[in-house]
Amino acid sequence: MKKSVVAKSSIVILLALSLTPTQSHAASHAAGPQVPPCGTHKVSKNQIIAGQEFPKGIYQIHAFGISCSKVLGRKGLFKKFLRLKDQDPLPKPWKYLSDAVGAPKFSSGPGVGFRIELIS
Repeated sequence: MKKSVVAKSSIVILLALSLTPTQSHAASHAAGPQVPPCGTHKVSKNQIIAGQEFPKGIYQIHAFGISCSKVLGRKGLFKKFLRLKDQDPLPKPWKYLSDAVGAPKFSSGPGVGFRIELIS
């Protein structure tokens, strides 16, 4: 009888531990974008935006606090940024977040901006 109670208690404890997320697992999911990407944009030649190099390739775009349509497309912000000369500043109030972790990010204020990630 004692063995049965101990075995059942062990199983309950193991089950509870397996269902509890660990700190490293939770942290690994919190760092990236929390919404689906807006889409991709092909950069056909090496570019410099706000003093940062962006090699040619395909970039995945994520927007936050701003609609995807304002970031992508012929008249989108990213295309406007690519048209700037190498040393031109970004249009106000936009800035490059040099301290941001992960892919390069551009922001116009708290909680508003987009990130671009080279995917190929």
